[in-house]
Amino acid sequence: MRIINFLSGIQGVGAGAVATLDIPVGRRYHGIKCFVSGTFNAATSFDPAELVASVRLLCNGVVMRDLLPADVINISKLNNLVPSTANGELPFFFSEPWRASITGEEATSWDLIGGNVQTFTLEITFNSVSVTGAFAITNLAVAIQAEFDYGRNFGTDGKPLLSIIKQVRNTVNAPSGQSDIFPPNVQYPIQRIHFRVSANAVTSIEVYNNSVKVMEGLLAQLNTFYKNYRIIGTSFALSAVFDYTQQLTDALFVANNNLDLKVTLSGAATLTYIMEVRAPGFV
Repeated sequence: MRIINFLSGIQGVGAGAVATLDIPVGRRYHGIKCFVSGTFNAATSFDPAELVASVRLLCNGVVMRDLLPADVINISKLNNLVPSTANGELPFFFSEPWRASITGEEATSWDLIGGNVQTFTLEITFNSVSVTGAFAITNLAVAIQAEFDYGRNFGTDGKPLLSIIKQVRNTVNAPSGQSDIFPPNVQYPIQRIHFRVSANAVTSIEVYNNSVKVMEGLLAQLNTFYKNYRIIGTSFALSAVFDYTQQLTDALFVANNNLDLKVTLSGAATLTYIMEVRAPGFV
């Protein structure tokens, strides 16, 4: 049975501060949810995008998730899940409920049993002023809810098996028109890549794996295709969803560390891309 408990002990909650929580190890985690609230402009807000600058999850000091609040929410929306706007919900899914099977869902749970991880840390960086209107933020509060059990994931050899979805963002300056992006260090299977822009729009993408084209399409064409699999592509400026069948094994396995993303923009912008890769551990 999975257990749903709140976690206590978060330190440093305050406007402009970085709050941290040391999360107990020795469990298998299926997800973490943050619920945030604060006051600005004489009103209570439950909008994480107004109150929170970024969130990170680290295991043994290694960054496994590094996202803006909007990224966290949009990853949920992409998978047809809408976080609550009434209580400031920021959900981090380790076991992914949108997967095609229960086995596929639990395969990506974070198994922290057996001494493989000594520290599991949540970091929340709070805004000092609101995004809208730049009003001072006060009365910040956050509750952390964990979903976990004490099960293990084992491979066919009977040994513990880890398939950890790592989500990290990268930023480049992109010109108008088509440009090539060569993500570094792509040794792990890529489940999905999400793009957002500071201005203008992403209009199309071509993905080349070791010089072989494996995906292409205009934005509208890709989003229409994703609908067949209950994926809401409009959640980001554009998403390259390689595992659109919701099977973990349908990821993109990059050959010779040679991945070329040919992204076309309607105008120059700062382009952020979020890589969702499946790592064999907390690395």
